[in-house]
Amino acid sequence: MKTGSNGLSYPFDNRPNPGELIEVGPGIFWVRMPLPISLNHINLWMLEEQDGWTLVDTGMATEDTKALWEEIFSTHLNSKPVKQVIVTHMHFDHLGLAGWLVEKWGATLCMSRTEYLSSRVIINEIKSDPPEATVAFFRAAGVEESILDEFKARFNNRSDFVSPLPSHYKRLTDNQVLQIGSLQWTVIIVEGHSPEHICLHCKSLNIMIAGDQILPRISPNISVRPDEPRANPLHNFLRSCESLKNRLNKDVLILPSHGDPFYGVHLRLQDMINEHKKGLQDLLEFCSQPRSVAEVFPILFKSKINIGNMVIAVGEAVANLNYLVSSKELVVDIGNDGIARYKQA
Repeated sequence: MKTGSNGLSYPFDNRPNPGELIEVGPGIFWVRMPLPISLNHINLWMLEEQDGWTLVDTGMATEDTKALWEEIFSTHLNSKPVKQVIVTHMHFDHLGLAGWLVEKWGATLCMSRTEYLSSRVIINEIKSDPPEATVAFFRAAGVEESILDEFKARFNNRSDFVSPLPSHYKRLTDNQVLQIGSLQWTVIIVEGHSPEHICLHCKSLNIMIAGDQILPRISPNISVRPDEPRANPLHNFLRSCESLKNRLNKDVLILPSHGDPFYGVHLRLQDMINEHKKGLQDLLEFCSQPRSVAEVFPILFKSKINIGNMVIAVGEAVANLNYLVSSKELVVDIGNDGIARYKQA
């Protein structure tokens, strides 16, 4: 077992190659698919039952990922069908091939209600030009018009990465117990990275499929979306982290969506809480003078902001600023130029 510099322990020496499986627990298999983005992979999970399989998350809707799934289906299913597809949340690296898989196998799609309905809205929205309110959200953040023009031109490119969803699904709720083969998995709903994100906890094996909520080396993106500009997802994320510390044993094996499976969940949860609180304090100090969203980027991010990361950067910056506005540590004022500026209360 390897121990990382952050104190976490990693029990597996190898990672599955694309199209391969590694068993991480009885009937629990790790699949690793490529992603055409800077975060270049996603971990997916296959749960074997006596008469079929449950898939947890799907990968993006690319031809490469479809081909890898077909390879897995031809070599690893032991002549058993895929019965259900569980999607932890609506982001396209998790949801992208859900519709394709459900149609291919006649499987049941399982999601939380908010994630399913939000997915339907987003998939429909990105078929056309961005709503004016979406453009206005980024303009109020102080994003340059040249970047906004490129954003508008690229807006519906994301539709290539998701297959159409079925018109019906099975709703998953917090504390619901799923019988999958001989194992019972408890649904844990968390918030922040996505509105109603699902984790799956097998108490008997002391294993949790964590989605993007708990990653070993990076914190998940916590963003405000243009359709809910005053939301406070960072508050929700930190609350969920505290809740998980109470709900999970210290020695639970975490199966994350990015990075390697690990032990040390309480340490990782506290590290993420501490990182966010330090970032909030640095941001508050920087806002001794009025600052636009774009002006706080250097405080929050090490990399240069461009069209490739602008949406995430704005969403995450607004999430931090909204947290401080909600706690009455910052106030916000809209200038004559339409740009929102934040300063200490």
